[in-house]
Amino acid sequence: MEKNATCACGSDKPYDECCGCQTIDPVEHAMMAWHKSFFAALNQAQTERLKKKIESGFGPVLDKEADAVFEAISKVWTSMVTQADAKKELAAKLQKIYSDANRK
Repeated sequence: MEKNATCACGSDKPYDECCGCQTIDPVEHAMMAWHKSFFAALNQAQTERLKKKIESGFGPVLDKEADAVFEAISKVWTSMVTQADAKKELAAKLQKIYSDANRK
């Protein structure tokens, strides 16, 4: 068994620190698992419904917002690349200066 493997019971605890699933009633465990799965599925269904409503209600506005954010972040990204290139260029020039100085 892997050192960091979690227990199959769904507790998210390491297998060697498990909640005691070896002694738990399998029916009780199944009921807990179904309970947990039900609420996870309910949350997913709620999220899907909200996403549909948000898309239909705010879709065009969200598209405009996404365009604005993308445009701005693209400019920031380009600036960051330019800055990184300038730093690399400076580092190369300094390295050459130091290398030339050590040769004399």
